[in-house]
Amino acid sequence: MTKSVIVQEVKDYFFIALGIVIYSMGVTLFMLPYGLTSGGVGGISAIVYYATGFEIQNTYIIINALLLVAAIKVLGLKFCIKTIYGVVVMTFFLWLLQRLVEVPNPENPAHKILPRLIGPEAYFMACVLGAIVEGVGLTFCFENNGSTGGTDIIAAIVNKYRNMSLGTVLMCCDIIIISSCYFIFHDWFRVIYGYVMLVICSFTLDYCMNRRHQSVQFLIFSRNPEPIANAINETHHGVTLLEGEGWYTHTERKVILSIIRKREQAAMLRMIKRIDPYAFVSMSMAGGVWGEGFDKIKVSENKKLKSKRVLVFASNSQHKLAEVRAIMGDRYDIRSLADIGCYIDIPEKASSIQGNALLKARFVKRYFGFDCIADDTALECKALDGLPGIYSSSYGAVNEHQPMPQNSMEVYNEEVSKEMFSILHSKNKTVQKPVDHDTAANIEKLLRNLEGKDRSADLHTVVAFITGDYDDPAKCDTHTFDGVLEGSIAEKPFGNPADTFFYDSVFIPQGQDKTYQELGIDMKNQISQRAIAFNKLKDFLEKMQ
Repeated sequence: MTKSVIVQEVKDYFFIALGIVIYSMGVTLFMLPYGLTSGGVGGISAIVYYATGFEIQNTYIIINALLLVAAIKVLGLKFCIKTIYGVVVMTFFLWLLQRLVEVPNPENPAHKILPRLIGPEAYFMACVLGAIVEGVGLTFCFENNGSTGGTDIIAAIVNKYRNMSLGTVLMCCDIIIISSCYFIFHDWFRVIYGYVMLVICSFTLDYCMNRRHQSVQFLIFSRNPEPIANAINETHHGVTLLEGEGWYTHTERKVILSIIRKREQAAMLRMIKRIDPYAFVSMSMAGGVWGEGFDKIKVSENKKLKSKRVLVFASNSQHKLAEVRAIMGDRYDIRSLADIGCYIDIPEKASSIQGNALLKARFVKRYFGFDCIADDTALECKALDGLPGIYSSSYGAVNEHQPMPQNSMEVYNEEVSKEMFSILHSKNKTVQKPVDHDTAANIEKLLRNLEGKDRSADLHTVVAFITGDYDDPAKCDTHTFDGVLEGSIAEKPFGNPADTFFYDSVFIPQGQDKTYQELGIDMKNQISQRAIAFNKLKDFLEKMQ
């Protein structure tokens, strides 16, 4: 665990504790002395306290011990640990604050009561102040990945999967709890006060959380846009340059578009003024921002569309796409690179077919975010010590004795990023054709090198599948699947080699007397090395679901 991660964890626990102290003050100073009922497990505990005298913290920890099972299963161990921490701290401070503020009962000095600090009959003021204080405390907890337990767990679970505010979820869960206090006091005014507390607490929670997440959109018109765009990029914010034209002068202008958090707007304005004090800047509030660096999109999907999982296949070859789509079937929405805005075939610079598959999949995951599948295939002849191997697509043009490619993510990302971004920034969004390898030269060289030798060979495909957080591809879930098909190389090619992969016209699968091309696409998809690897992937995906 790095130092920055440790510091962040310590900050989380500190602010969770601070939020719990604030929340406990709202309960102890305003709610309990006036016999008010809020929602959640705290409300249930208060009702038990009013009815039996059983102290609120005791009921609170008993109920939460049962609810934490849901947090472990759905929200994960990290959230569960912080929730347990929150429940324990809440229990302690509820007890401590009661001991600190309680005073002897004037009617019975042997017993102690909680004083009504803002007046004996100030129910409404206690209701308002208590709800605001509780809402602020909950904000500190949620903003630092914590929870006070109880219905907060339910709210956090719903918020994880749906675009529903935490305050709204809590309100729905708490209406029944507040209504039940009528059966203790037989007083509808207390129920109404409970509803008022619920609304104010929910509003405070939503206001505090949304205010922190508010974003602003900048449109910057400048005669010198590049330095401004570069400066924004250095602050780790996204920038888009739009083509514009000044209508009065009819001169081309670049318009800079960037969206940032509201709390960063002053720094942005200072930076713009420093670089170009004559820039024209328009700033507007963004009602909602979803995407990388902001909030995740949480909406329910159409059931028919949701049943299909979207996977990007790292290729623009229509022949390979058709083959993979046929193998994977209708349960998966297989998209090409062009479908996601990538108009080149990503260069293969690794020293193995597994490395090439991983490099392509990682690149797509890093720069486009989609779960990705990528493959690479090698024809491996035993008499040629595994060649053509990684040179299978360009065998006729390469020197087998040249140094192997580097299998370095740093070198790969640096080289390919420049090529990728030059294509993405070009106006011509047409699919770039793959490098035109000479299929006839590949076959001629292969057959020449195998003259008088053992003609047995394997076709080997590796499929890489990457899913997870696209911010750091190295931490994504990475899986590879191998498919190997034994066979032999024919004496001469059959069919038209230019129509398919070069080896299709010369590779005869074991147990067959015809080449891939002669067998036809349907038969090939049933027995091919690619089918073997992708069927392993399908089995894995079905187990994941």
